[in-house]
Amino acid sequence: LRPALFALPEEPRIEFYTMDMCPYAQRTWIALEEKGIPYSRRVVNLKNKTEVDWYKQNVNPLGKVPAIRDSDGTTLYESEIINEYLEQKFDCGPNLMPEDAAGCAHVKLWNHHLNNKLSPAHFTFLMNKNETADAELLKALEDALQYYEDNLQGPYLAGNFSLADISALPFFERLVFSCRKFKNYEIPKRMVKLQKWLETAMAHESFLVTKRPEHKLEEVYQMFLSMNYKFGGLNRN
Repeated sequence: LRPALFALPEEPRIEFYTMDMCPYAQRTWIALEEKGIPYSRRVVNLKNKTEVDWYKQNVNPLGKVPAIRDSDGTTLYESEIINEYLEQKFDCGPNLMPEDAAGCAHVKLWNHHLNNKLSPAHFTFLMNKNETADAELLKALEDALQYYEDNLQGPYLAGNFSLADISALPFFERLVFSCRKFKNYEIPKRMVKLQKWLETAMAHESFLVTKRPEHKLEEVYQMFLSMNYKFGGLNRN
C-alpha cells in the first residue's frame, strides 16, 4: 500500500473518524487526499462500547463513520455531506464540483443512482445463495451498470474528476473484487466507456493511497456471506 500523502498528525486541519474497511469512510478519505487537506486519521472501534458511547456523545450521535471535526469545531457526518463541506470550505487542491448548477445536479444524480440502484443490486447479487434467482439478480446489476455505459460522456462522470467519481470509486473497487472472487463475474467488456472510466479514475493517486488490501476485502465479504448480511445493515453513511 502507498503511504497517505496528507495524513499529518501534527496540527491537522481535520480530524477524520473512520473504520478501516468502510467504503463510505473511504469516500471522505479520497476527498481529503485529493484536496490536499492535512488531517489526522482516527480509527473508531465500533465493537468497543466505551468508545462507541464517547463517539456518539461527542462526534456522531448515529454511531457511524465517517465523521470529521474541523479545527474551528465544526463536526459533521454522512460522507456526501462531509465531502461537499470540504469542497466548499477549503480552497486548496482541485475543484471537485462543477461550476454550473446543471453540473452540480448531475453529480448528485450519479450519487443517487449509485446509492439506490448500483450498490443494492451488487450486494443483493453477491449475497444470493439461491442459484435459481441469480439470473434475475444479475440482470438488475447489469442494468445498473449499463446506466454508466449509457451516460458517461468523458473520462470522468461529471466533466473533471469530481465528488461523483469519489463517491463511486470505493463501491466499484468492492464490486470488481467481490464479483470476481465469489461469483466468477466480470463487468462485461462490451461496456467500453465504463471500463475506460474505471481505468482512468482508479489511476488517481488519491484513490491509490486509500485502496484496500484484497485479503482484507476477502475477509469482509467472507464474513458477510457467513452471516447472510443485508445491504445497509452495518454502516450506510
